[in-house]
Amino acid sequence: MHTVASIDPVETVFEASDGQYYTAWQVRRRLESGRWRCCLRQRDPDRRLVETECAQLLFLVATDPRALPDWTELRIERTATHVVDTRSSLSQPVGRRS
Repeated sequence: MHTVASIDPVETVFEASDGQYYTAWQVRRRLESGRWRCCLRQRDPDRRLVETECAQLLFLVATDPRALPDWTELRIERTATHVVDTRSSLSQPVGRRS
């Protein structure tokens, strides 16, 4: 089940080469914090290659939030929107697991 407010606060959702999904807010937060480093970016269509803190490369491709798999959920928390993997019993935003 996808939860999206009537005024869609989700700018963009990215499908990553690691099989996860990230909102533009999540990507921006990781880049600003230094957890990820941008290697390449194409604006139209929006695609990015980032290096993670573990020195792995992730390819991110913008996708329509309505096309997310059934096991994902968009959660809005204050000013941030997270993609949550609901297959996990913890159901935490992607990237917050220990």
